[in-house]
Amino acid sequence: MTLREGTLLAAYDGVARELLQARAGASELVIVDRCESTMDLAHDLASAGAVHGTAVVTEAQGAGRGRAGKTWVSAPGGGVWVSVVLRAPAAGSTGVLSLRVGLELAARLDARAGESLRLKWPNDVYRGDRKLSGILVEARWRGDALEWIVVGVGVNVHSPRVEPPVASLGARATRADVLVDVLQAVLMAGAATGDLSDDEVQQFAARDLAAGREISAPLAGTVLGISASGALRVRTAAGEALAVAGSMLFRTL
Repeated sequence: MTLREGTLLAAYDGVARELLQARAGASELVIVDRCESTMDLAHDLASAGAVHGTAVVTEAQGAGRGRAGKTWVSAPGGGVWVSVVLRAPAAGSTGVLSLRVGLELAARLDARAGESLRLKWPNDVYRGDRKLSGILVEARWRGDALEWIVVGVGVNVHSPRVEPPVASLGARATRADVLVDVLQAVLMAGAATGDLSDDEVQQFAARDLAAGREISAPLAGTVLGISASGALRVRTAAGEALAVAGSMLFRTL
């Protein structure tokens, strides 16, 4: 296997690669000591023929990638930084995939956090009023045909020293256990097709960080929730409107 950078490891957080791969149900688990971005490595593997369910996790990232081109450094031992190759989802599911992953991940991490986690459209998991996890979905197409999707997830397991402060899971969680949670969440979400079900929309509503709050972007108004297609529902001065992309900004006084 050829990697852009970094060294292959046989274990993660003290647990053997084979055991983690089996616990998570991943097709292949690749562990590296460092890389610029697990997203890039996962795309490289997918381009070389990696099968559905192949995952790349790293101890440290030099340029972790988020939405809108944001990058950050992921320090060793602080959290779980992993990307997963998906080939099975129908093209019509890509618009709701980050929401599905968030729902699956929050349900698994509740017990480790000791509380019910919240979701912020379109791709963040919150503990209280601080971000705990981010989700990034990137698709690669050949013409109109979907070739593969890479889902990247970062979870703060131990308190990182960053500004502004973010949330972490704390001492009750291990990185190995959280890695299994993430992989299971992504694979479960990736097995679903079509729009969100009524039950999924209701599950999101129960965790919705923004419902009833005033925002200034991607639309100005009051958040009503999400639609089955994954759009953000906002009550604006002109009536209800839908936002299908963008970052949510809460209105400040």
